Amino acid sequence: MRKKIYDAYETIKPDEAATERMLRNITSLYAQQAAQESVPAGKKEGNQMAQTSITKQKHKKNRNSGRIFRITAAAAAVVLLPTIAYATGLFGLHDTSLGKGEVIIPVEGGTEIPETTEMDMISMQGYSDSPEYKACLEWMEFSETYDADEAILSEVGNDPTGFEEEYGEYLCYTQEMADKIDEICEKYQLRKLSGFELADSCQDLCDRIGIGNFMLTPDNACNDFEDAYSYADGSFLLEGTAMLAGSGRIDYQFSRSVRGTFDDTMLNVGDINDYEQWEYTTKNGVSLRLANSSHKALIFADREQSFLVINVLGDIYSDTCDVTNEQLENFTELFDFSLIP
Repeated sequence: MRKKIYDAYETIKPDEAATERMLRNITSLYAQQAAQESVPAGKKEGNQMAQTSITKQKHKKNRNSGRIFRITAAAAAVVLLPTIAYATGLFGLHDTSLGKGEVIIPVEGGTEIPETTEMDMISMQGYSDSPEYKACLEWMEFSETYDADEAILSEVGNDPTGFEEEYGEYLCYTQEMADKIDEICEKYQLRKLSGFELADSCQDLCDRIGIGNFMLTPDNACNDFEDAYSYADGSFLLEGTAMLAGSGRIDYQFSRSVRGTFDDTMLNVGDINDYEQWEYTTKNGVSLRLANSSHKALIFADREQSFLVINVLGDIYSDTCDVTNEQLENFTELFDFSLIP
């Protein structure tokens, strides 16, 4: 599965200018290619990769890397619906809710129109009372109505826009969009993402952002680094694979969003009401919020300087996620959260 996802990305990836604005404005050709090349036989409905991966409101730059984003690149596109439901005020998963999003699910073969379904979207930046969450939500609301018929985007095409250097980490292809990003940053006192770098190992990642190596490997488990990228402020996304005694393979994405930065990353979680949630304190004393369902699990850590989310995908080779609550708690002990402020 991992190789198929990688191969699919290598086939469909556009040039850097196009990647800046692809996800929200994904074309039917892209959707057909993703369906044709990234969905295993027999996975027409309920494809896990279409339902569970961390995704930006636009496709991230590939930065000339063939290794990074092997999980995220084949994820379905997310289209924000006209009505956004706000967070419910319940602590935990519900308090990260950004409302419903329409997710495009690839189908087998390249001629059928991809299926769509509504899923709950959550913020990766913090709970609903944080300025980072509010900024992400405001950008979502703006993006869902701006250039709704994609007339401007069609005119821009794949040509450079001049906004790549300062606004390259956002879906931005007009001055109006750049102005909105600046307005949001000023309103919530946030800086823009910058300084994208790839990391070759967890130690390399940690050295770049100035924290201790937080990946642990107890005697009864393994925890392998796959890929990672970081930003100048210390935000990052790491992809890894773990094996626990008594459980199967666990593929995961570990996200850190540093406070004071405007980030539009979001995650589709299926039905937010399907999750069982509880508090858990790690052996080194860090309080976490855990959420588990039949198709994925989530781990939240609200730290002093950042907000951490682990997106637990289960075994992407077999397209299953059957992690028990006990196994999820054991999985958290593969990380020293105390080293990430």
